[in-house]
Amino acid sequence: MRKAFSLVECVTIIAVIAVISIPLSRLFKVMIYDIPKSCKLVESNTSILDVLKHIRKDINSAKGFPQSFQEYSTDANSLLIEQQGSVICYLLQDGKISRIVIGDAKEKITWQIPNGKIEWRVWRKNGEGFAVEVKKCVELKSYNRADKKMENAYVYFAGAYKEAKN
Repeated sequence: MRKAFSLVECVTIIAVIAVISIPLSRLFKVMIYDIPKSCKLVESNTSILDVLKHIRKDINSAKGFPQSFQEYSTDANSLLIEQQGSVICYLLQDGKISRIVIGDAKEKITWQIPNGKIEWRVWRKNGEGFAVEVKKCVELKSYNRADKKMENAYVYFAGAYKEAKN
């Protein structure tokens, strides 16, 4: 009766373990690196879509898009939406978007979008704003470069909901 393994048996076991460990190392890489990255991507996209839902709702009931109101003006970092009794301002700053209702009572909502990027452009005809083009994406940095994911563009027309109902 023998009490040890032969050299051939030991080498065979080491070779089998090496062959099995190659696919497992890729699986561990996915579990450790790619799954958390995907979770951040989905979380940022969900926040951006929530902001876009509010923007769409405000634009659907908008009277227009003024160039300026009080201390605010429409530019790359702010969007003004004129409502029936107030003006709504969306401000982009430092990974945050704020929705400020300017009127009798100031109301403010802020969303954190650290990896998100939103750009808007007001479409004007004869000086009057009639639509807003919104581009959004999620930028994730990996290997010293920024990858844009979930890129989309939307166009919202002022008062579109009222006209669609009539």
